[in-house]
Amino acid sequence: MEGMFRLIEADKTLVIEFFTLVQKPDGISFYFRHFTPSLAPWEKSDSTLLNLTSINEKRSVFENPVNGMPKSSSLIRIDADTYVSHSELVPETGDPQVIEITYKRQPPVTPAVSGGSGAHQKKP
Repeated sequence: MEGMFRLIEADKTLVIEFFTLVQKPDGISFYFRHFTPSLAPWEKSDSTLLNLTSINEKRSVFENPVNGMPKSSSLIRIDADTYVSHSELVPETGDPQVIEITYKRQPPVTPAVSGGSGAHQKKP
């Protein structure tokens, strides 16, 4: 499964996050990486890896085996169209932080029907 998140402020994209959930023989891994609007990577290293440590019908918990950025991250299902991401960051220096982001499913966009240059009206 793959997805993306955009942080927008005053109609300007500040950061783009791409993520994947990958099923492996030893469990499920969550990879993510952040980019500028021109797709320059924010992190100097490869993508961040979190491993699934627990799951039930409402919550998935992932842990970082390498460092505390983030140390853990949970995806919590609120309803069929809403999830909350709860991440705990534990830097080597400085205070720990908690970041929560609410994700909402976007309704499908119904394209406007257009005759276009290749359409022909059917004769009755």
